[in-house]
Amino acid sequence: MSEEHTTNKKKVGLIILLLIIVAAVAIIILNPFAKLKALNPLLGEEEPNGGEKVAIAVTASPVMRSTLQNYIGGNGNVVDPKALDVYPEVMGNLTYLDAKVGDMVEKNKVLAKIDPSRAGVVYKESEVKAPVSGTILAVNFAKGASVTSQSPLFRIGMLEALEVEMDIAERYVGSVKLGTLAIATFKAYPGQEFVGEVTRLSPVLNPTSRTLEIGLSLEDPDRLIKSGMFPTVTILTERLTDVLVVSRVSVLYEGNQAYVYAVGKNNLAEKRLIKIGLVVDDKAEVLSGLEEGQRIISEGQTLLTDGTNVRIVE
Repeated sequence: MSEEHTTNKKKVGLIILLLIIVAAVAIIILNPFAKLKALNPLLGEEEPNGGEKVAIAVTASPVMRSTLQNYIGGNGNVVDPKALDVYPEVMGNLTYLDAKVGDMVEKNKVLAKIDPSRAGVVYKESEVKAPVSGTILAVNFAKGASVTSQSPLFRIGMLEALEVEMDIAERYVGSVKLGTLAIATFKAYPGQEFVGEVTRLSPVLNPTSRTLEIGLSLEDPDRLIKSGMFPTVTILTERLTDVLVVSRVSVLYEGNQAYVYAVGKNNLAEKRLIKIGLVVDDKAEVLSGLEEGQRIISEGQTLLTDGTNVRIVE
């Protein structure tokens, strides 16, 4: 009985040994690590004799001279800066209303009548007349409403020179002045740009939002822009020409010190300390530390140290 048990243990051990040998042969033949490397070229290359990695796959682009245009983006509101609010002279009920939004009115036309009568006392109706000729931009009350002398009944605009109002954050106040160029686009006119400039700066900031209200005048010879429209506005601020520029993603930091990796001799990564200037979107101005034409690593740079062997890929 014991001899049979010993024989079975030997058979099991032999089977396990055979399985280990088969698995080892399969690993050698299939080499799954080679497939893993093919899927991820950033792992680098190995020497033929199975040595350590000798290169990191990266992409690089040259330092170029270019133009940087800084800007402030936001939304605005088209208004008539010469619009007037029309108030009644007395408090009472609105008994007569002869105006609607969009109507053209002449000066002194009767727009509404107010009955100031109270219980036991009857007064003559008070007329509300247009103070100027223009277009009705707003009607704030319906017939039968109770109004006071502090209630604006109408808003009349001349629509001669419309203005775009918008608010800019406090940090941008120093970048905007009278005459600063701007571009506005409207959903009503896709693909069309309206050029203008800053024509008004509020003397004070909004204490709640910490923003400054500005006014823009746009070129609109065909009078396409209407009061009440909401444009997307780009205010063109600082503009730099013929400056050295690199991709923003290529810049790394150690504390406050900016640096990049340049491709040096024999495809070795060279760490270069640089000074950054204006940054616009995905471009950064380089004030010092680089020269035009140097190849700067823009992808894979986080895997590098100074002197790392690199392989440039497209």
